[in-house]
Amino acid sequence: MHITDFSIRRPVTTMMVFVSLIVVGLIATRMVPLEFMPNITFPGAFVELPYPDSTPAEVNENVARPVEEVLATLSGVEQINSNSGENSAGVIVLFKQGTDIDIKAIEIKEKIESIRNQLPDDFEYFRINKFQDGGAPTLQLRISGNRDLSDAYELLNRNLQQRIERIAGVGQVDLYGVEKKEIRIEVDPNRITAYNINLNELSTKLREANFSISAGKITDAGMRYMVRPVAGLNGIGDIGNLIISDNNLRLKDIANVTYTSPERDYARHLDQKYAVGLDITKESTANTVEVVENILAEIEEINKLPEMQGIQIYEMFNQSDGILSSLRELFNAGMIGALFSIVMLYIFLRQFGTTMLVATAVPFSLIVTLGFFFFLDISLNILSMMGLMLAIGMLVDNAVVVTENIHRYQRKGNDPKKASILGAKEVSIAVTAGTLTSIIVFLPNVVNESFISQHMYYIGMAIIISLLASLVISLTVIPLLASKIKPPEESSKRTVIDKLSDRYSAFLRWFLERRKTSVLFILILFISGAIPLSFMNVDMFQRVEERRLNLQYNLNASYTLETVKQSVDRIEQYLYENEETFEVESVYTYYTPDYAQSTINLVDDDRAEKSVTLLKEEIEKDLPQIAIGQPAFEYISQNSSEQVRVFVQGEAMQVLEELADEVAWRLGQIEGFADVRSEAESGNKEVRLTVDHDRARSLGLTSSDVATMVSGAMRGQTIQRIRGVEGEIDVVLAFRDVNRQTIDDLRNLPVSFGDNQTVKLASVASFDQQTAAGRIFRENRRTSLGIAINLDDITTDEAREEISRVMDDISYPTGYSWSYGRSFGNDLDAMNTMLFNIGIAFFLIYLIMASLFESLLYPTSVLSCIFFGVIGIFWFFFITGTTFDLMAFIGILILMGIVVNNGIVLVDHINHLRSEGLSRREAVIRGGRDRMRPILMTAGTTVLGLIPLCIGNTQIGGAGPPYFPMARAIVGGLTFSTIITLVVLPSIYVILDDVRIWGTRILRASAKV
Repeated sequence: MHITDFSIRRPVTTMMVFVSLIVVGLIATRMVPLEFMPNITFPGAFVELPYPDSTPAEVNENVARPVEEVLATLSGVEQINSNSGENSAGVIVLFKQGTDIDIKAIEIKEKIESIRNQLPDDFEYFRINKFQDGGAPTLQLRISGNRDLSDAYELLNRNLQQRIERIAGVGQVDLYGVEKKEIRIEVDPNRITAYNINLNELSTKLREANFSISAGKITDAGMRYMVRPVAGLNGIGDIGNLIISDNNLRLKDIANVTYTSPERDYARHLDQKYAVGLDITKESTANTVEVVENILAEIEEINKLPEMQGIQIYEMFNQSDGILSSLRELFNAGMIGALFSIVMLYIFLRQFGTTMLVATAVPFSLIVTLGFFFFLDISLNILSMMGLMLAIGMLVDNAVVVTENIHRYQRKGNDPKKASILGAKEVSIAVTAGTLTSIIVFLPNVVNESFISQHMYYIGMAIIISLLASLVISLTVIPLLASKIKPPEESSKRTVIDKLSDRYSAFLRWFLERRKTSVLFILILFISGAIPLSFMNVDMFQRVEERRLNLQYNLNASYTLETVKQSVDRIEQYLYENEETFEVESVYTYYTPDYAQSTINLVDDDRAEKSVTLLKEEIEKDLPQIAIGQPAFEYISQNSSEQVRVFVQGEAMQVLEELADEVAWRLGQIEGFADVRSEAESGNKEVRLTVDHDRARSLGLTSSDVATMVSGAMRGQTIQRIRGVEGEIDVVLAFRDVNRQTIDDLRNLPVSFGDNQTVKLASVASFDQQTAAGRIFRENRRTSLGIAINLDDITTDEAREEISRVMDDISYPTGYSWSYGRSFGNDLDAMNTMLFNIGIAFFLIYLIMASLFESLLYPTSVLSCIFFGVIGIFWFFFITGTTFDLMAFIGILILMGIVVNNGIVLVDHINHLRSEGLSRREAVIRGGRDRMRPILMTAGTTVLGLIPLCIGNTQIGGAGPPYFPMARAIVGGLTFSTIITLVVLPSIYVILDDVRIWGTRILRASAKV
């Protein structure tokens, strides 16, 4: 029994199923989590390797390179990059697409642990961060106040961090900008010398002084007791009274023991005040909007606490805002588009009841889709919302075709029930095939393992589920309700649509009779696509200009934090003196001794009077000059965080720095390249200490012993951790600050040897002042240096050509070369992936239509609509000046399914009329006339539904790439292909049918021979 027969014969059952789906969907929609981005993992990881108070060269040689070498032995590695600077190194490992990064993270940990013996003894820990979209902080807060917050760790930890951590759905809270206090043991070098204390032995004694072990069990009076020897240090008093030598010398006699904040080599400002950062990441299954609302409600309560008075908490980034703004903008665009669609339906149907009947497909399909989201564990995020938004225009297509065909049978005099059955059954195969073609274009993206395809999965699933729901309702509920609704009465008055149908059928007859004219017209249309294509701007990942500017200070050396602060204060003062002119909302600055940047948050679009580009020029015009650097702007973009970069590669950093300066100068002369700069960093001044091996050996010391003493004294070392009221407390052994400020202090550093004897460091080592290497970059285990480029009114493809021309003209020393950055590779990979997916989708569409028509030629006529649709996109983009990007590719994918629907409906009806005995010419003309109305209706509803997005600036997540390239691709291609479907497709059908007849004759003739 056909599904339509069942729905009409069992109306109560049908309606109960329909109602139950709605109820389940409504219940599930309350349980579908809202989040900014789904938890999409990228086959890559970042390994953070902290090594405090070290030079870039030391970090690179002793930490980064050994880790690089061992990670290179992992299977599936495509690229390994490292970045070594003062205090830390970072290693990025990229694997082949489809690699399970969770498993690889475990393997990375095992590999690094296996070479622990090759890493420095004081290398403490490393962190592995997996690349994933859903792992970004949900809420980023900045905290400033009228008072100094630099030592407010306990206050903020107790009143802010711990309270937020207890909120349901909060996964992780990171507080930075204030440090947990530590116990510092600052020894006096003069007393070390006086008492002949060996610093290495002192460190060992302090490590062994705090222990707690199990020594078994004893029995006493029938009871069993655990024996646990304890030598606990419970605070600075116990540590200071610790006896460290045979003459009852206590630690406090040679050192100051204090409980204080650790030294900090960075700072943050918010609105010219010292600021603290707080990053909050939700649990993976939690609802983003709900979690953020709970956090903000808790912060309101925290602000009421007496000890938090005078402290301001500023929202730096809020994922909830992006979700809600996207929902609001998409809802508004969807409502306006839906209104346009309903008006379009009413113009064609001329009956309010029938219009509302068709329109029911939209809310039903969306509710069912949200219900399936819950059961398939798909969240409502900016990708799945995009899929729902795109599906809205297509959800009425099946209902339109079915309803129009039912009315056609009703106008023939059939009773409503019979007309509903016959009308729905006649087009059931066509609408099913059309829906399958719309669905199947996403199949390569759903099953493909590429990074883009992971994102397309969430878009595709929303469209697939909603279209299947619309298909079910169009073949069940729509015929059932149509059989109960009074059909529209025949009117003797000719409508505009009726007159258009008459003129269209007359034109089609004239066009079919002139074969040469039609063939020439088809060829001209096809070739015309080359004109807009030659002027097309292609940029897969367009940079999106936000209301935020990033000012890089580009420090030329490493300075004291106070020196950097003076320059930061000067720049900030300039910005706030012109706050209204520059439309400044707030200024957030982060700086270290060798790095500084100010993030200038501008007022939002509603209050803005100037463009970001104009503001950038105004700020640069009188920007104060600073002696320690050269401030320059960069755009911040959430969807394109990586600038365009080109790399010079070799071995010696000094040679690479010279090459990078030359490349930066040459590229800076090219129009369209803005803020071109070398990423070379000027190294710090360093004192190189060379141990006299013979002198050290005569004292019974090795070079390693001397280096360990110097390192422990100057850098300090964490010797152990003790339990305190606030948790574990680090105990750090170092020399007093006042005694390690000059080179003379270093020369006079006491070095212990033998039995309680000491000498000065200068007697066993020589000193030499040199410039150390700056930050060291390595790409695929080869030293590299980048040149960063901001593009101004130039596409990535054009930039690539200019860069290639300049870089090939440079003469490189032997062993040195250049390469493109990943920004170019991403564009190429994305384009190849999308082209591959489009090709596979094209093939799958052909398979479905070949099965539907039981022919190899008829599907070709329908596929021609896709080619002409793409030509329509080229012309529409050319006329509107739209850049072709990744969103436009997504538009082509969706367009393929839509335009094929119209072709399938037309060709299937022509074949049906021919099977009833009509001649080919009459079947084509009548079929075109009968299907003109539903084709125009479906195309019109989709186009009008996307008009708000075509002319608006709605962006993904409120700050991502805009929707309009995708919307314009669908609108331009669908409008053009609709005309082609009605005019050119019948001619192509006739031509291919003649080819089929000619081929059949040839085969028959050859068979007779």
